[in-house]
Amino acid sequence: LTQVNRYLILGTTISIVLAAIIGAFLARRALAPIDTITETADAITRTHDLGNRIDIRDNASEVGRLAATFNEMLDRIQHLFQTQERLIGDVSHELRTPLTTIQGNIELLRRMTASPTGNGNLRLEDASELFRESLTEVQAESERMNKMISDLLLLAQADSGALQIQMAPVEMDTVLLAVYRQTRRLVEHYKGKPDALDIRLGSEDQALVRGDRDRLRQVLMNLTENAVKYTPEGGAVTISLENREGWVCVSVADTGIGISEEQQAAIFERFYRTDKARSREMGGSGLGLSIAQRIAQAHDGKVTVTSQLGVGSTFTLWLPEYEEVLSETPINLKNTVIAGPQ
Repeated sequence: LTQVNRYLILGTTISIVLAAIIGAFLARRALAPIDTITETADAITRTHDLGNRIDIRDNASEVGRLAATFNEMLDRIQHLFQTQERLIGDVSHELRTPLTTIQGNIELLRRMTASPTGNGNLRLEDASELFRESLTEVQAESERMNKMISDLLLLAQADSGALQIQMAPVEMDTVLLAVYRQTRRLVEHYKGKPDALDIRLGSEDQALVRGDRDRLRQVLMNLTENAVKYTPEGGAVTISLENREGWVCVSVADTGIGISEEQQAAIFERFYRTDKARSREMGGSGLGLSIAQRIAQAHDGKVTVTSQLGVGSTFTLWLPEYEEVLSETPINLKNTVIAGPQ
């Protein structure tokens, strides 16, 4: 009995020691990724480098899944941070040009006010004409900045969820006709003469959707305005409305310059332009398509594009057909899920 007791005590002690050693090893190995996560987070805090990632190959364990989730979170934060930086840079660049123009014209007007005839060789009639031209240019640039700021405010409200859209039944065929008439007036504004482009009506199905009439009209006007801008004189813009298996499709097709496949993936980003110099000359800010996509998403729809360089582009607004809904609660842009054909 004494010998058995001795063996039991010795075996228990050895088992406890082995268990402690093995347990410490396993715990250290299991918790090592936690230390890696802590070090990575500390490095990001010190260096402000969001490009650091946790290199953990074991994604099956709980800690591995935590590390993978942490990396995904860093990817999203980095993307948002880069988007914010690019947005600030784009806004600064876009506002610099009109502000410089306004500042130059104000300086010119100030010199003309100090001396009504300008320099000694400028006639009074010429000074008056130059005065009117300067005021016209200042007004145009001010309107451009005002529109850009309004568009940025709309996008900011959409991102924060502060923008709400009051939903009601909307007859899209009546909206289509209103957009058609307004697009014809845009031709003279951008091309200088009303018959520079052939504005056509294609299919005209009757369709009813649930949405905000003014916002949906804004989407279509953004699409038709781009079509008018980028279609050379003598071309055509066709606006169509069709019902397709539970979806209302409003398409704007043009015979313009077209968009390459690489650019099609980025045209809905803010301040993105396929032809930056030409867009700026026409007063565009690169926000129209981004706003159109956000409003479409708020209506459980989307905007798609098909295009070919030198042939033309077709932008299509997809909206679900109206179905009876009891709730009249406004839809919040922030929580809207994109729905549409696959």
